Amino acid sequence: MISERMEAKGLSDFEESISFRQYFINIWQAVFSVAKGMWITFRYVWAHKPVTIEYPEVREVLPERSRGRLYNDVADCIACNQCAMVCPVDCIYIASTPKPEGEEIPKTSNGTPIRLNLNQFTIDEALCCYCGLCTTVCPTECLTHTKDFEFTQYDLDQMKYDYLDPEIVAWRDRIVEK
Repeated sequence: MISERMEAKGLSDFEESISFRQYFINIWQAVFSVAKGMWITFRYVWAHKPVTIEYPEVREVLPERSRGRLYNDVADCIACNQCAMVCPVDCIYIASTPKPEGEEIPKTSNGTPIRLNLNQFTIDEALCCYCGLCTTVCPTECLTHTKDFEFTQYDLDQMKYDYLDPEIVAWRDRIVEK
């Protein structure tokens, strides 16, 4: 008769079989396990120093081989187009024309002849995945990753850098390690 009333109310056999003593044991176990978990949490909070870095006042030291903004030293660029060809996201745009015949062919800092006039060298840093493939294929090593990572912009179009621009050429002393 009691079980019929319990089924009418939607109670299961498990709920029916709980005794008054078991009810308080369950409450005690719940309170004890919550208190134990909170004790572990508070002990961890008080024992460990915070790991938050107060950026920009405190700056984290970057790893030695970190890859930040790309920089192209256009004085050493021979416009070979290898970096643009190997780029998996096509973020490097190069335009060049052959030097006129009879004109003296200048050389890069490592002695490679510059046979093409570089008309455009633009990198869209918003597309760049910083894989480093472009820097490894560059025969004159003029394209390098710097440790500069603070170059955010509000507009994605401002993330395109024309490395023939005198303002960007002036970055060399600031962001390229010697």
